[in-house]
Amino acid sequence: MRKIYFICFIFMINGLFAQKKDKLNPIEVYEKAWSERKSEARLKIIKTIWLEESTFEDPSASIKGTAALNNVINEFYKKNPDAVFTSGPKVVKDNYVSWDWKILDSKNKLIMAGRDFARLNGKGQVSKIIGFWNPEVTLSESEILNNLEIENFKIVAQYYESLFKTRDFTTMAHLIEEGAVYYQAEGLPYGGKYVGFNEWTKMYAKSAEFFDLEIEKEPVYFSDSTKNEVIIYFTIKTKAKKSGKTLLMPISEHFDIKDGKITAIRPFYFDTKQFAEFLKSKK
Repeated sequence: MRKIYFICFIFMINGLFAQKKDKLNPIEVYEKAWSERKSEARLKIIKTIWLEESTFEDPSASIKGTAALNNVINEFYKKNPDAVFTSGPKVVKDNYVSWDWKILDSKNKLIMAGRDFARLNGKGQVSKIIGFWNPEVTLSESEILNNLEIENFKIVAQYYESLFKTRDFTTMAHLIEEGAVYYQAEGLPYGGKYVGFNEWTKMYAKSAEFFDLEIEKEPVYFSDSTKNEVIIYFTIKTKAKKSGKTLLMPISEHFDIKDGKITAIRPFYFDTKQFAEFLKSKK
């Protein structure tokens, strides 16, 4: 019986090591790409583990795609032609990998140090890498996700400020991804699917024909950084232009965010039917 337990234990350990090796393979290839000096050869390496929607962010760059990553590395070597990379042990958890790294010159002098955080897609490819420049970096996975969450909060807060307070559509336009979708409930007089910021502005103008709006309660923010989603809850005080009546209505708005841009918004009214009837009612 002990022999059976021991054999099972060995199989379990071997399985864990195999899983870890599978997760580390794209990171090993990624590091190999950084060590390759020839641009064409490097691009071939990059394409084996990098997708056109994969992203790279650090204090010097924020890019997407294989050619863009290759260009980042090319530019680095123009400034640091004799750079040598070294990296520390990899920490693997689910589809996340993090590790410390250093860049030395030909005289073994430290050029730069930091920590990278990678998200894998489970198919042997890298979907995102975020690089932190700091020789003392000790960020955990949860702390890095929290940083992403804060950045998403900032984007949504800026959108909210621009729309409801400053009416700054120029600033707002820079927060919206081209082709972003705004979904309004079909039961509303301005309901429908609006694609692209120009269509969004038409929707704002059409909704303004039905009511004046004040913010009764400022938003509360919630987020899931692993899904790049932010949800805000707030209460509006509206005055219907047809009837002159007022109504308080809690609202939640769900934001999808990708690469620092809003890609979709879905508002949910506490009682959509009541709100639609309120807007259409006459004196």
